[in-house]
Amino acid sequence: MYNPKPFPVNDTERLVKFAREHNFGHFISSDNGESQVASIPLLIDDEFKRIRGHIALANGIWKEQEGKNVLVLFTGPNHYISPGWYEEVHAVPTWNYVSVVASGTLRIVKETEKKIEILDELTLFHEQRLGRNWWADWSDPEFIGMLKAIVAFEIEVTQVEGKWKLSQNHPKENCYNVIRNLKALGTPESMKIAEMMDSVWV
Repeated sequence: MYNPKPFPVNDTERLVKFAREHNFGHFISSDNGESQVASIPLLIDDEFKRIRGHIALANGIWKEQEGKNVLVLFTGPNHYISPGWYEEVHAVPTWNYVSVVASGTLRIVKETEKKIEILDELTLFHEQRLGRNWWADWSDPEFIGMLKAIVAFEIEVTQVEGKWKLSQNHPKENCYNVIRNLKALGTPESMKIAEMMDSVWV
């Protein structure tokens, strides 16, 4: 992605943390010049070397993609930035946002045990967030039957980069004004961007 200085973030721990917090990613593939996208929850390993998940069998996005390069986009908070929040006159509108893009080779998981492992880990990840402990009972033929309706996959990540576009290319005074105005708006998205800007500027 287009990622000029001073926006790139390459710290693996930081990228993993962000991707896990925003793990409803956008899976993108291309075949014969035609691109497709699916928005799905994903698992990211500690080193950002592997991404796992599953897609509906009926969703053709996975077909003919075995061994090919695919992209995954993780998007976070974003917000419009008004030039009226700056002190200088000759300023233009912009947009602050945070995102992570990973690319790698797709492998379809065919083994039933490994498909179940991916589903269980994904379920555990989200159940823990809710303070719940629901599990699929894989001794139940109904649940096993449902496996036929999905395609599990792994992506061996070859490249990952983050973009934290949080007004780092502006003077501190501008950024402090932007943070103040975002907090004054008080919306969940404006507060989150202000918080992320605080982590960069304060």
